[in-house]
Amino acid sequence: MKTSRKLMVGGASVVILGAGFAAAPEAAVLELTDPGAETASGATDQPTTEATAAPDTSPVPETSTPPDVSEEAADGTYPGPVVTNIRGDYQLQIVVVDAVVTDVEFLAAGTEAAESVSINARALPILREEILEAQDWDVDYVSGASFTSPAMVESAQGAFDDAGL
Repeated sequence: MKTSRKLMVGGASVVILGAGFAAAPEAAVLELTDPGAETASGATDQPTTEATAAPDTSPVPETSTPPDVSEEAADGTYPGPVVTNIRGDYQLQIVVVDAVVTDVEFLAAGTEAAESVSINARALPILREEILEAQDWDVDYVSGASFTSPAMVESAQGAFDDAGL
């Protein structure tokens, strides 16, 4: 299971548990009679405990069915969103054939500055290979490409989402 999906499942679990506690019936309410109260015969009652439960009027949370992930993605080219940071614009697109990513193309990759060009020349082929191998956008960042990697991974996430993968 991918890291981001683990976080979503964990977060959803917390929400469900919280809803369960909110929907739980209230605890029994204990009422004590006045120990000094006299009965009709003139005797005083010993303290007694009466438990009364409050009726459960809270709504039952509805469950939703998760989307069917078994549906195959349509063949086509899916561009990711343009992601901008201080090193420029980044965008990629994926090509999908028979629900398999067959190619990753980089449409925009930073600036024309020599440092940016040098880093991208090394990092982009690694990112491409990782995405193709994993068949997913959730890949490791390339060391030394601290602006390129997160931007391209974010763009890839949008492309995969649009493709239904």
